[in-house]
Parts: sequence; C-alpha cells; structure tokens
Amino acid sequence: MRELNSVCLRCQLRQLVAARAHARRPAAAARWNSTAAGQHERVKTDEATGRNGRDHIHNESWTTPWMPAPRPGLNDTRSRHHSSNLAMFQSIVESRARLPAATESLQPVGPAAMGLINDVAKMQAMLERDGASLGAAYSFFEETVYPQLAKAGTAVPQIVKNQLAAILLNRLALEKPQDFESTDLPSVTRITEITVALDILKPAAWATLIIELIQQICRHSTVPDNYASIEAYENVMARRDALLRDLVGAWKVFGAQKAPVKKASFAKPQKGKHVEPRGPRADAKPQQQPTLQKVLGAMFPQYLGSTLLRPTFAAWATYKLLTDPFNRSRAIKDEAAPFLQMMKTLIFQARAPRIEDFRRVIDTFPDLHQFMRQGESGGGFVLDGVSAAGQTAEHRRISIHRQLGQAIKGRNVQAVKRAWADFWGEAATPDTARIGELSKCPDMFDYFILAYMMMWRPNMAIEVWNNMERVGIKVTIKTWNSMLQGCIKANNAKGIHTVWKKLLASRTPADTAIWTARIHGLFVCGSPDAGLRALDEMAKIWAVRSEPQFAAIAVQPTVEPVNAALAGLLRFGRDGDATKVLNWAAKQNISPDIYTFNTLLRPLVRRGDMAGIDEVFATMRTVNIQADVATFTVLLEGTLTDIGALPPARQVDLVKRILAEMKSAGVEINMQTYAKILYLLLREGDRANEPVKAVLAHIWRRGLELTSHIYTMLAEHYFARDPPDAAAVTALIENRRLHGNKAIDRVFWERVIKGYCQAGETARALDIFDRVFVAGATITFGTLHELLRALIVAADMVAAARVVSTASLIGRAEDEAAAAGDAHVAGHGGEGKRHWKHRFWHLAYEHGLLGGEEADRFREATVAEEGL
Repeated sequence: MRELNSVCLRCQLRQLVAARAHARRPAAAARWNSTAAGQHERVKTDEATGRNGRDHIHNESWTTPWMPAPRPGLNDTRSRHHSSNLAMFQSIVESRARLPAATESLQPVGPAAMGLINDVAKMQAMLERDGASLGAAYSFFEETVYPQLAKAGTAVPQIVKNQLAAILLNRLALEKPQDFESTDLPSVTRITEITVALDILKPAAWATLIIELIQQICRHSTVPDNYASIEAYENVMARRDALLRDLVGAWKVFGAQKAPVKKASFAKPQKGKHVEPRGPRADAKPQQQPTLQKVLGAMFPQYLGSTLLRPTFAAWATYKLLTDPFNRSRAIKDEAAPFLQMMKTLIFQARAPRIEDFRRVIDTFPDLHQFMRQGESGGGFVLDGVSAAGQTAEHRRISIHRQLGQAIKGRNVQAVKRAWADFWGEAATPDTARIGELSKCPDMFDYFILAYMMMWRPNMAIEVWNNMERVGIKVTIKTWNSMLQGCIKANNAKGIHTVWKKLLASRTPADTAIWTARIHGLFVCGSPDAGLRALDEMAKIWAVRSEPQFAAIAVQPTVEPVNAALAGLLRFGRDGDATKVLNWAAKQNISPDIYTFNTLLRPLVRRGDMAGIDEVFATMRTVNIQADVATFTVLLEGTLTDIGALPPARQVDLVKRILAEMKSAGVEINMQTYAKILYLLLREGDRANEPVKAVLAHIWRRGLELTSHIYTMLAEHYFARDPPDAAAVTALIENRRLHGNKAIDRVFWERVIKGYCQAGETARALDIFDRVFVAGATITFGTLHELLRALIVAADMVAAARVVSTASLIGRAEDEAAAAGDAHVAGHGGEGKRHWKHRFWHLAYEHGLLGGEEADRFREATVAEEGL
C-alpha cells in the first residue's frame, strides 16, 4: 500500500471524504446520532418540534493537557546512611517506580497542504485503533495539526475543517461531560477557541456543551456542612471555581466574535457606570418588547436567530448562576464582570425571560429540573438558590445555618439565641406556614441542640427538643448523637453518661455512629477506662441481642469504635492496652482497616521505633491493605525531619523515592501532598534547597501550577533568610507572573508586603499594596500597620497619608472577623470601638495622618474605652 506522502493533494481530499463516510460506521453511529453538519440540522428540527434529544458538539477541560518529560529511572540501590529516618523509610519501601521511556513525536512532512491533510489522516487513524486514546489524539492535534491550521489561516480547505469536527471535536463533546475535570481533554474554553478559529461553531450544539457544564457546576454544593472536613469543602470549591472559570472563558471567546452590525461588549465596565437589568417600562406593551433570544440574535447577527434558542438559555442560566448570592464565587468576580455587563445590557432591552420560552430546552435536560424553579413574583424562572419569591425559606435556612456556625465557632451563646429567634420566629407558637417550613428542617434542630449542649445550656437544648416535637418532627438517633457530640465538645463526661442513660430509656434504635461517638467522647473527656468499658459493653450487648431489653441498643461491633479506642489509648501513651484492644478485636472477628494502621503508625514514627513500624507494615501486607495518603503523610513527617543533615544528593534521592513509592502504591500525588512535602523540607531552611528544587521540578514537569499556599511558603522561606532575600521573592513574582494569576490569594500578597517592609524594600511593598489592595480587596489591619510603620520610618509621609485614607475602605478583614456575632459592635458606618482600638489607627493618629472627622471619631472611641 502506498504511503500517504505519495498521494496527490486531490486524492488526499478524496480520501478524507471517504474517511468521513467510514467514520459513520455502525459502531460509531451507536454513540453518535449525526456528524457535525447533520447534528446542526437535528438540533434545529428538535427545537422546532419540541422532540427530546441531546446534541453535543466539542467539549474540553480547563487547561491544555500536559505531556510528561522523559525522566531517568530511580536508583534501586538502598542508601547505607545511618540516619534513623532514612532507614525507617527504606525499611518500609520495597518496590521501585519504573517510568516509561519517552516516545518520539510525529513531525509533519511534505508541502504545507499535503502535510496538513496527511496529519489529519494520521489523527483519524490513531482514533480508529483498538484502545485508542482520545487524549493522545487531541495532544497530536494541538502539537502538530493546529499550528498548521493557524499558519494557513483562511486557506484551510473547508472539508478539512469539517473532517476535524467529525472525527475529533464531536467525540470530545461526547466524552468531556463525563469528566469535566479531565486533564487529558481540552477545556470548554479551548474547544470554543478552536471552533471559532476554524469557523465551525454551531451555536445550538455549542450551547448544549455549556448547559452540561452548568449542570456539573450546580452539582457541587456550596453549603460547607455538606462536607465532612474543611479540606474536602475547599477542594470541591476549588474544582467548582475552575469549572466556573471555564464557563466564563467560553463565553468570553463566544462574545468576542465580531459582528457586522453590533458586537458583544466584553470590554470591562467603565468606573462609575453600572447598568442594572430592568423590567418592562411602565408605558411599554408586552408585545412591543423583544424576547431575550431576539436581542441576543441582534448582537450576533452572523448566526441564524432560529439556532440561538439554546445559547440564549445557556446565557440566561450562566447569568443567574453567576449572580446568585449563595452560589456565586468571589474568585472569578473579575473574569465574570464583562459577561455580566453584556447580559445586563441584553436584559435591559428584552422582556423578562419566562420558563415557556425555554421549555423545549429544559425538557431535553431532565437533570436541570432540580436546579430550576418557577418564580412567583414575575421575575422569571431562576436557578435553585437564586433569590426570588418562594425561595425565602431556603435562603433563611442557609443564612441561619451560617449564623449558627459562626456562633458555635466563637462559643457565643447570645448569638445562638439570636439565631434561634430568627429560625423559630417571634411568636411563641408559630403559624401554620412557619410550622410547615420548620418541619422541613430537622437537621437545624439537631444543630441547635449540639450548640446549646456544647455551651453547657442543657435546658435550652431540651427546649429545642420539645419544640422539635411540637412541629411534628420525630426525634431520631441523629438527634441523640447531636446531644452527645455537644457533651463531647464541652468536655462533659458526666453529660455523656446522662445522655446515654436517657437514650437507653427511650428505646431509640442505636447505630454504629453513636456507639463510636460515646467511646470516642469518653477518651476525649479524660475517662479512658470508661471508654474501654463502653467498647466491651458494646460486644456483650450484641451477644445477648435477642433479649428484648437489649434489642434497640444492640449494634454489632465494627472497626470504627475499635479505632476510636486505639486513638484514645495512644494519646494517653497506653500502648500496652492498645495491643490488648487489637487482640480483643481479633477475637470479635473485626478486621482492621487502613485507619487502624495509620493510627498505630503515628506514635511509632514519632519515636523512630523501626521494629514497630516494620511490624505494622508486615501486618498490612498480610491482610492485603494498601497504604493511602494519610499513611504517607505519617511517613513523610518522620522521614523528612532533619533531612538537611544528609548530603544534597541523598536528600534528592530520598524525595524522589518517596514520590515514586506513592505513585507505585497508587496514591494520588495532589497539590496538598506536594505542599506537605515542601513544608517539611522548607522547615530545614537552605539545608534542603536541592530537594525543594526537585519537588518543584516534579510539579512543573506534570504541567501543574503551584497553589497560593505553596507560593506563600516559598516567599516566607526567602524572607526568613539572614538577611532577608527580597530579591528572590521579586524574582518569584515576576518569573511566575503572579500579578496576573487570579488564583493567588490575599494571604500571599499580605505576607509579601510584610516581608518587603521587614527587608527595607518599602517601595516594593507599596507597589504591591497599590496593585492588589487599593482596587478594593480586603486587607488586615496588621498588614496595614506594618506598611504604615515602614513608610513613616522611610519619611514618605505622602504615601503614608494615602495608605491611611484608603484603610477605612479596605481594612476590614480583622475587624469583621472579630465583630462576627457581636451585636454591640456598632458605630459610624458600622465601625465600633474594636475597629478604632487597632494599633494602626493609634500610629496614624500619633503622626497626624487622620483627617478631622476621622480624628474626632478615633478620639471619641478611645476616650469612651478609657472611661474618661
């Protein structure tokens, strides 16, 4: 068979046509309903007839996929260094990671046109092989095909564009919604860029992908209590923000398309000009106002109006998502501003959207129903959670939940009482409507019971309990658990005994969670022997579960309460009793889990007990339990301590072995793991420079970006040198272009300002302040004080006065945190005595930097505080 290179250009084009027909073979047809062009027609037909069906076009991930660089294999020989930490790690680690050899990249050959067609054919061949990887094909497209398309510009044959849509982009659209966070596939933004650049974007099919992305975003709850830990909540919110950036980025590309008549205004809103969406004018008749679809069509006349139904719905849903006070993200505020300004302009020109306008689209996406609701005030339909009539109850519940969480955090019983008044209402007996609302919130009653019990207010907790029953909510084992958890947080062992006795008397069916809570709580409250007796009691009651008096409370012992007892015993240093508990568990046929072994490892690693560690890992291998992230975290803390005492080459080798072993064990090396490793290394100072660089290289080779937390640790490391290395921090900011990185948080920039001030680089500190915080970002008064003091020392009183004048607008972080839940903090503009007590204002007043009105308010607050 002749090679593609020897075929003439005309024959190559014929082959592409034939290849497109071949791509429609039955196996592919089972997954796809049409090609790109046919798909466009089906979308129009479905929207005209109201028939259900989902049309997908291209879809991608947030970032361009990375290709790992070749890395040498790790040295398999064991180090002979006598460090106990190194020996500990090497005694545990037995397997070695084997890295794949680098693959040769394919290069285009022949004349430009033939090379392009040849490479498109190669890409199709890649996709037709058994076990074909769509990610590999897309990578080939980005590295080899797309540069040729960009260079050819308008000279690219249309059949090549259509072929790309048929063999690649359509498949991307099918697979991307299955995992929007995939790093092997392109982002939705990138797909939009490609289709716009090739002039093959089909509005209805593109909007289908956008709606799928909106659905995925809505599946990520923004309520913190829905997550087991802060880390889990932050991780999900970070992934949600990435998806939101992708959504906004796709709209930015779509809106930037130039139209013959009028183009989408994606310029940033001018200062002082703020266009709010308005409803119909009083003198306007409904029929005189165009629909949002028609207004969008006027802004993008290059597309047929009939193809813009789904894009209009996608735009409206995106707008509602980004403006919803309970779901929007501050992290993408700047990126979203141009899109929101464009939508406000469109909404001002159109009548309020109605659900009937988009009924055919909504019927096509059944999952979207749980996120959509009909408004009752004529404001149109909205995403679930968006402020509207009929949603007041849900918003109030979320608001009170947050209010109560703040009160618990500050152990402020008065704030708990205020939250209860907001929740229950003013009347002693709520009306029917409020009772109906309260009956839907059993978890809120449990939360109030926990709050009052942890603040030693059992009578108030009982009152909540009684009110719970008054509105028809049945007390469950979760309610009892809330009361028990409150006692644990109050360190009230007597309360635990009392609650348990009342639970037994109530004959409420118990579960594993409440038995575990009881055992854990007794250890926490300083009664380890009582905790052990409770564990033994659990097994004895289970043994006689057939007797009526024990039926409700009997629960089969499992590994969870055993782990609770082990953790408690080890905290008390009772290792011998921990061994007895393990033997007892074995007799009960209770198998250990990874948490059991991690619990046992911590004290052994802390003591450097090599024999004990080896025994734990040998047991793990015997019962076929694999190490997890927590296991390696425990090992990291022991292994990397005092690593600076080793030669640099040994340090690097050790870190590489750790990373290889984690990969070999199937443990995901995420940014939190990298941050933990870097924290332990940076703790050694400059003695661990080489392994720090090795870890950073490992991150960047994977195509990952450092987190704001890691950048902050690096900056603190440079500033901690003697003398402080401000130049290294400046290089870090400039080389990594951190000024333009929206993911860098306030903590990093505040630490940089403080570090520059301490290093005598006041001008650089002021530059950061002007760039980051003057625009309105929140800053703590502690940082403001450091900057102001440095400016005064430098005798730059003009800049000092400017910092003071803007502080009243942006210096809110510490004040708001301290005033949360404190009703007496009030004053001019919401600024109370606590605001003026900060040393920043004292320093400013001392040097005459407060204006007349502010000086009066400062004196008033401080004089009142001193009682003069």
